[in-house]
Amino acid sequence: MGGLACVIINPSKRGATPRLRAALAAELRAAGWARVDWAATTPDQHGARQAARAVEAGAELVIAAGGDGTARAVADGVARASGPRAGVEFGIVPLGTANLAARGLGIPLRRWPALRLAAGTAAHRVALIDLLRVSTDALEAAGAPPEPCLVVTGIGFDARLVAATRAGLKRHAGWGAYAIAAVRSLGSPRLPMRIAVDGGAREEARARCLLIANSGRLPAGIRLLPDARMDDGALDVAALDVRRGLVGWASLARQVLPPAPARYTPPGRGLADVRLARGREAVVDLGEPAPLEIDGEVLAPARWARVHVEPGAVAVRVPRTG
Repeated sequence: MGGLACVIINPSKRGATPRLRAALAAELRAAGWARVDWAATTPDQHGARQAARAVEAGAELVIAAGGDGTARAVADGVARASGPRAGVEFGIVPLGTANLAARGLGIPLRRWPALRLAAGTAAHRVALIDLLRVSTDALEAAGAPPEPCLVVTGIGFDARLVAATRAGLKRHAGWGAYAIAAVRSLGSPRLPMRIAVDGGAREEARARCLLIANSGRLPAGIRLLPDARMDDGALDVAALDVRRGLVGWASLARQVLPPAPARYTPPGRGLADVRLARGREAVVDLGEPAPLEIDGEVLAPARWARVHVEPGAVAVRVPRTG
């Protein structure tokens, strides 16, 4: 194969061990890569700049070894530096807690199969997947560009859950730390909002949580948004609301728990309402600043957010099926 491959690794992850690095380097050599460069993320540089530099140096494969935050940053750097049809491929070795990007793409969560897939010594194909671009009033006020989103942007309950999840507990309890934080966040308030999809009329809603997603797969086999795909050129919007406290949350849980994909009761017929929409752009206006997270990173509270799809932005290695 020849050429240059680059691995961008998050050294703060427990799985980022010398053994994993050695194994990944060996698989890349076995796949025929003549040269392998390594770069580490830092608290200030999450992977986008490192990925862009790798592409500029001639890398034909860029691998993100880390959690969802690392994956989204590296995907953004590859997309901005090359575009999906410039011959640069993207691989993921999931080392995070939730690993939602890997789940949505069917990438193995076990490290050794995942690194073989990313390196190319396991059967794979290349899929063109979408990125979401997120603008908010807080980002604009700070002079910051839109943020990339690989998996999901969450407003309200979802963002409070992420903020309440302690890093130390994640290291010991894995994705179960999110379940513990979810219990602590059940009292999240109902947020008044107006939502418009693809320039349509803005619909009034009250919801505990708003999700604007590229994928709907969660840990424990939960398929929260069964129709969401990362390669369909669309985003999925879900406004979730519950009434009567724990009884309402229990009603929502019954609708989403596996083994079946989520099946929601029509709005207004129960204690949990889920309103769904799909499109290429979603705009939400909030009555007051609300917490917001993107792929597990908490951003400044926002009064409004605009999310649009960048179709087929990244060429990613996924398992070959069939």
